[in-house]
Amino acid sequence: MRLKAAWLISACTLLLAACATQEQPMTDSGQTADNTLMRVISGEVWYRERIALVPGAKVVVTLEDVSRADAPATVITDYTYVVDGKAPPYPFKLVYSPSAIDERMTYALRAKILKDGKLLFINTQRVDPFAGEPGEPVRIMVSKTGG
Repeated sequence: MRLKAAWLISACTLLLAACATQEQPMTDSGQTADNTLMRVISGEVWYRERIALVPGAKVVVTLEDVSRADAPATVITDYTYVVDGKAPPYPFKLVYSPSAIDERMTYALRAKILKDGKLLFINTQRVDPFAGEPGEPVRIMVSKTGG
C-alpha cells in the first residue's frame, strides 16, 4: 500500500511540475531543448471598435524583415491566437532565434485578424519590435478593413 501511495505522490508531483513549467510566462530569453538561445517578443493586439469578433476568428502576428522596398517582407516567425468569444486585447508571444536578426536590416510586427481567410482587421502603422526595453510588452492597434 505504501508503495502505491509513494508512486501516486511521485506521479502527481511530476504532473504538477510539468503543468507549472507550461504555465510560467516565458522570459525575454530562454533555451530550447537543443540549448539554442531564443528570444521572445510578447504583447497584445487590440482595436478601438466596440464589437465582438465571431467565434473562430484568428489573430495572426508576424515578425517580418521589411528591409527591401521592392520585395515582399520575409516572415521570421509568426503566432496565431484563436479568439473563440474572448474580448480584446489578444495576447501574443513570438519566439525567434537572435541569429535570424541582422542589425543592418529593418523589422516590423504585423498583426491581422482573419475569419475563414477573410481579412477583418490589420495594423496600418509600422510597429518596431525592438524599439522598447527588452521584455517590455508591445501593443499593436489594428483597424477594421473595408471588407
